Amino acid sequence: MLNLSNLNLEQRRFIDDLTTLLGAWSMPANAGRLYAYLHLMNEPVSLDDIARDLEISKSNACTAAKVLEAHGNARRSTERGTRRVLYVAGDDPGAPLRKQAETLGRMAQLISARKNEVTTGPAQQRLTRLAAFHEDLRAAMEAVILA
Repeated sequence: MLNLSNLNLEQRRFIDDLTTLLGAWSMPANAGRLYAYLHLMNEPVSLDDIARDLEISKSNACTAAKVLEAHGNARRSTERGTRRVLYVAGDDPGAPLRKQAETLGRMAQLISARKNEVTTGPAQQRLTRLAAFHEDLRAAMEAVILA
């Protein structure tokens, strides 16, 4: 198969390696590949560029871009005078973590508020530690995100 991509071997390896790591956070493979790719690009890229360089269909590139946009990992722009959509990496590296920090806070609140209703003894003590852990993690994440 003829490779028409503009990516060199090291860029491809970087994209593949970062995609593997992002998979642990349940990021779809094409979204992970696009995330890594956008961080390598110095200029906005079109869906045609993305599809060619990542060797995926344009519809898969569009789906991946929408996933990244929804989580603040990518930003779309348009070219003046055209309907062409371009993508760049998101400006705020903490954006995708805000939802996770919020979820950790909600988990801590739920566990703290209901632990006495649902159990006693050592299990209740475990839930107390778990709630404190989630709250500490939330606070640490927010401190880094807001820095």
